[in-house]
Amino acid sequence: MTTRRQVLLPLALAPIAGMAVWAGGAAEPTHPAGRFHLALDEFTALWRDLAGVRLAGAAAIPQFPDAVAALDGRTVTLRGFMVSLTEGGPQRRFILAANPVGCPACERPGPASMLHVHARVPAPETRNAVIVSGTLRLNPHEGLFYRLEQATVRYA
Repeated sequence: MTTRRQVLLPLALAPIAGMAVWAGGAAEPTHPAGRFHLALDEFTALWRDLAGVRLAGAAAIPQFPDAVAALDGRTVTLRGFMVSLTEGGPQRRFILAANPVGCPACERPGPASMLHVHARVPAPETRNAVIVSGTLRLNPHEGLFYRLEQATVRYA
């Protein structure tokens, strides 16, 4: 019969073992596609431009690269990962992220690698990559730098 101590001791030591590996010079996991989970293609290239936004001044006002500023109000298409804003059911508003939220080898998500999507029709939630097309709006004052309006969702 397994005792409580036999079960709990390895769990208690796991963080210490992880720190020992890290302190020993082990590198953090890296993704083969670089800082982005998905390989570079026609539906993911725009993420690299969107991530080029810089914050300026004490008010941290976003300064968009010229290539991104020129897209304001235009239709764009991106492949990314759906992050629900509500529990269960189809999503009319959600976050589209360049990387899956749980990917340990991907760059931590920030406002430049996420878009607030307003879909035309509710889309069923999925953990797989989706392709979203819509009108890009810059600096929509919703906590993120980008919003896609009147978006349509396709499953990749």
